[in-house]
Amino acid sequence: MLDDRDAYTPGWKFAEWEMRGVPLRIEIGPKDLDKSAVMVARRDTREKAPLAMDGLAPAIAAKLEEIQQALYDRALKFREEHTTRVSSYDEFKSVMEGRPGFVIAGWCGSHECEAQIKAETQATIRNIPSGGAHTTGTCIKCGRPSPAEAWFAKAY
Repeated sequence: MLDDRDAYTPGWKFAEWEMRGVPLRIEIGPKDLDKSAVMVARRDTREKAPLAMDGLAPAIAAKLEEIQQALYDRALKFREEHTTRVSSYDEFKSVMEGRPGFVIAGWCGSHECEAQIKAETQATIRNIPSGGAHTTGTCIKCGRPSPAEAWFAKAY
């Protein structure tokens, strides 16, 4: 999208497009045209770098792929750092204090256990992975056999 509005300053335009979530801003000014280059600003790292106009389209596509991968890697790392696997209800309650992220624990499938867990810790089931995270453990609340692990979290 070309923002050629003269009524706004470049800084105002940059801020507006950043608030809209545009991942890559391309700045083209008179000096850039003389150099046959453009300035490219990444939203995720805030770094700016010049790119030659020759081969600009593939370079932009590569930058967008790089941004996508960086965002994915950052989100995955955050999830892994904020996910805890527990084996007892005392450990579950301890981890649930504050802002724990996800807590993975055995669950028997009983609505009563789920309701008690929610009443005592404010945690609810967010996910029960299909076809993979099955366990032969026990429910953290009642001790009955657990056919699967559930991912619990608090709503904020």
